[in-house]
Amino acid sequence: MKGRKDRLIKEYIHDPYFTKAKYPDPSVCQKCGVVFQDGIFKWVDRIPENAKQMVCPACRRIEDRYEGGIVVLEGEFLQKHKDEIKNLIKNVSDEETAYRPLERIISLEDEGDRIVITTTYEHLARRIGEAVQKAYKGKLNMQYPEGTKYIRVHWERQV
Repeated sequence: MKGRKDRLIKEYIHDPYFTKAKYPDPSVCQKCGVVFQDGIFKWVDRIPENAKQMVCPACRRIEDRYEGGIVVLEGEFLQKHKDEIKNLIKNVSDEETAYRPLERIISLEDEGDRIVITTTYEHLARRIGEAVQKAYKGKLNMQYPEGTKYIRVHWERQV
């Protein structure tokens, strides 16, 4: 057909931790206290009295250890600056979780020669990798496997 362009429509990537129907508004997570209100998850000072109980997608992912991202940090530089780097990771995580309540660290494993962090969703993993790279340079590699809401982040610096 003249004048019509073929379009590629990107298929929706299904996330089993979000329900098809919206959560009742307002709802509160019985595990972490995050509130679903006005169509979004947010931290609030006072939980609405009429809030329904539920378990949020982040808490369900943490229970199931179903990660949305993995960050691997390694190298000689890491060994000498491990405490500073862990502090940076905590600060980035706290900042991201304050803004995006479902973005959380599932685990942080200090394996001696490397640190492995798993996160509930890909945004936090990417932010951690970018923050470590910005602060300490080194070699950063990020991979988004095609067709998934997942990221693999690898950072390394020798000296």
